[in-house]
Amino acid sequence: MTETIQPNIAGFIQAGWERNAYIACATLVAYEYFLQLGAEVEFFWKQRWSLAKSLFLWSRYYSLGFNISNAVVFMQPKPSFKMCNTFFHWQNTGASLQVITTHIILELRLYAMYGNSRKMLLLCLCLTFGEALAMGLVFGIPNPKLIGTNEPFPGNFICADADPPDGTHWVVYYWAAILIIEGTLLLLALYKAWQHRTAARGSSLMQQLTRDSVIYFFTIFWIYLANLILWHINRITLDELGTAFSFVLSSIFANRLLIAVRESHYRGLTDVDTYLPSVHFMRGSTERTDDRTMNNTVELTTFNERTGV
Repeated sequence: MTETIQPNIAGFIQAGWERNAYIACATLVAYEYFLQLGAEVEFFWKQRWSLAKSLFLWSRYYSLGFNISNAVVFMQPKPSFKMCNTFFHWQNTGASLQVITTHIILELRLYAMYGNSRKMLLLCLCLTFGEALAMGLVFGIPNPKLIGTNEPFPGNFICADADPPDGTHWVVYYWAAILIIEGTLLLLALYKAWQHRTAARGSSLMQQLTRDSVIYFFTIFWIYLANLILWHINRITLDELGTAFSFVLSSIFANRLLIAVRESHYRGLTDVDTYLPSVHFMRGSTERTDDRTMNNTVELTTFNERTGV
């Protein structure tokens, strides 16, 4: 009897952790929205439509709605099985869409950091399609052994899911795919940061790009790794504990990176109505140019309104 009660007590406690995690993350993303609203209006809504503007607004508002709706589901005192089943189908698709959107934003930054190299563009495309394919396989192929329930333990009502109980894994591959992408992007950012490790080796914008990117990739890498470990352990009332943090923090970091670049660019212009510096488009490596030319080139070819990135 004691052996039966103890797992139930642990399940109730862990379910409470998951609820608190989702509520905390929803509060964080809402707080971040109002905190950055002024920068959003100044550096995006007041500017012309472009790819960067579209990506930022899509990422920001989709993340806001997606994460708050997730928290609403986990706050339900007694969700039905049908509700939880529908939610997990939506969450799988919605999470994949958010992760891919975030990675596109970050890959565009790396593309800019590597001087708009065609090899880097090809690598980013391969990473994006490979990630989408992996997610499609994990969530698109029916696996009847996966567990989805509204009552993981008797009397414990919460939307909970888990990998098959026979010791095999399936959702773990989802986190593994994300972790491989994050690891690759982290190494690329570290390499570029090493190249521009001193003030004499690059522009202030390039240093900002490399510094912010490395901090982001290093931080989010460990969050995704924690999710991989939790799903490997495969405790049904713990699997979702780190999921909310991976969704919210990745979108917040990516959006802040875009805001930082826009702020650095537009506030560096003497005429706020003229956003195109008088420099030529450049191809190939920009490291041989002087500081000002590389700064303007990066801004012009990757982050201004004409190219829309």
